[in-house]
Amino acid sequence: MSEAPPAQPTPTLAVRDFEFISTLDHLERWVAESDAHLQAIGETRVCLDTEADSLHHYHEKLCLLQVACGGRFALVDPLAVTDVSCLLALLDRYELWFHGADYDLTMLRRTYHWEPRLIRDTQIAARLTGSRQFGLAALLQNVLNVTVSKASQKADWSRRPLPDHMLSYAVDDVRYLLKIADHFVAILREKGRHAWFEESCRELQTDVAARSLAPREDPWRVQGSGRLHSKGLAILKAMWEWREGIAEERDMPCYRIMSNKQMVAYAETFEAGGVMEPPGGWRPRWKKEFHDLIADVFRQGQTAWPQRQKKVKSRMTDAQRDAVDRLCGHRDRIAITLEIEGSLLGSRSTLEQVIAEPEGLTHLMSWQAEILAPAMGELGPVESSTDVAPAAEATLDL
Repeated sequence: MSEAPPAQPTPTLAVRDFEFISTLDHLERWVAESDAHLQAIGETRVCLDTEADSLHHYHEKLCLLQVACGGRFALVDPLAVTDVSCLLALLDRYELWFHGADYDLTMLRRTYHWEPRLIRDTQIAARLTGSRQFGLAALLQNVLNVTVSKASQKADWSRRPLPDHMLSYAVDDVRYLLKIADHFVAILREKGRHAWFEESCRELQTDVAARSLAPREDPWRVQGSGRLHSKGLAILKAMWEWREGIAEERDMPCYRIMSNKQMVAYAETFEAGGVMEPPGGWRPRWKKEFHDLIADVFRQGQTAWPQRQKKVKSRMTDAQRDAVDRLCGHRDRIAITLEIEGSLLGSRSTLEQVIAEPEGLTHLMSWQAEILAPAMGELGPVESSTDVAPAAEATLDL
């Protein structure tokens, strides 16, 4: 990797090189000017980032759209401009670059029911070249020797007006993105991995688009709930519903009242017949309601308590489990020679599907399947099983 250039100071807001857009007229004008500018200079790429307020409010929402178009920068306020269709249409006419696009794509789909035409992701590019530090701040430091502040990373982006230091932070998320892209795309092409990159970006889009936007059934069955029996599940459900009500009432994130991990721990205590005391810092009303919901669960009785979920899944044979172990070993050795993380060639859960299912290879991208094909050939035929067995639990992650 070439030596990083001399350190560059992050531009200050003494010279504003971006526009903060809070009206539709302003947005339409900026979009038209930017489109003309991109065509005039022959630039085919644009950049986008988003900020939300999930750490500060009950209902998560998009609070800022950061856009870069050929050296023109805009911060669009979606809380003030609800119709951003002209901007989305502009972005669809070009190759759209993100960094760590998964969350951005999810929020954009949820908010605008929009799925970009073509995306590229600098985080994916960095990982496929072997970079182990792939956060944007780390890449800016390591590649461009640019230091950016992360102080606003967990700030409340719904506040208005946004202070200068938050505006500066937001612009920096797209300011240097194409320079990072150029750096890693050059390495990808040199290593013959650009096709891997393009397919991986398409796979990310497909994965996000396939996720259901509908509320999940029984959302209170959080990670760790699979260990609980009916009694514990009853108190967990009651705590979840109480926490949701308080969080919505006070417009605050649920985790600030009680984390999922805390609730599962309380449920395990309840199930074991232990003493349940609410956290010491709670206000009196919350403590009373906590004791009330415990009493209410007892009053409901066992017939009203939720049951453990069962699901049917294929039981892997010993031969299949051994094949997965060997395939993971092959994968890791190949990854070392490629100087990338082994998981990029397929996670263990994906490789279990590859071994256990007749159409298992469809779970791999074509470039992954091509790389792992020799290892698959060494495994030979693997004994399968048509037996099914109920899983102990269906454990869901939030």
